[in-house]
Amino acid sequence: MKIRPKHTALIALAAVVLTACSSEQELSYGGKATGDDLEVTVLRVEQGSAGDLSVLQNPDRYAGRTPYHVHYRVTKTADGAAKWPDLDVVGDDGRLTYLSIGPGFPTPTVDADGDVTMETAPEFTACTADDTDQKVFDSAPKGQSYTSCGVYLTDEGEKGPSRVEWLPESRKGHPIAVWK
Repeated sequence: MKIRPKHTALIALAAVVLTACSSEQELSYGGKATGDDLEVTVLRVEQGSAGDLSVLQNPDRYAGRTPYHVHYRVTKTADGAAKWPDLDVVGDDGRLTYLSIGPGFPTPTVDADGDVTMETAPEFTACTADDTDQKVFDSAPKGQSYTSCGVYLTDEGEKGPSRVEWLPESRKGHPIAVWK
């Protein structure tokens, strides 16, 4: 097949447009991606155990599911407000479920004498999320970094994650970056 000169420009333009449509950054764990006002590095993904979930309220509801801990670092690249990155973890069977773990509350107990004591709530220590307030994050200077961890669960019988995606704020279109 002969390509005619008048078609060469059209083919080159199509190649540029197709390249621009899939402009996500593909990285290995430890690689740094840059987006609007942030740099994000997915440091590692670790498989947890069922024992990690035993400290949660109603741990039986997680039976058969495997937790994965996604460790990452966020660095501000500009002063002012910035949106915390929206990460998704994807396996061969689809997206894993993000598990939002809040602090536990102490449990009051009353002894035989009527004295009230507070039993400390168990802590989830396998993966600790950064709990920086959004106002503090927004007022942090350029170059400030935060390290965090998110917990994602497979459904029973599913394989673990194959990639971590940094999604745009709208959650539509191509990811900003993909770590494999």
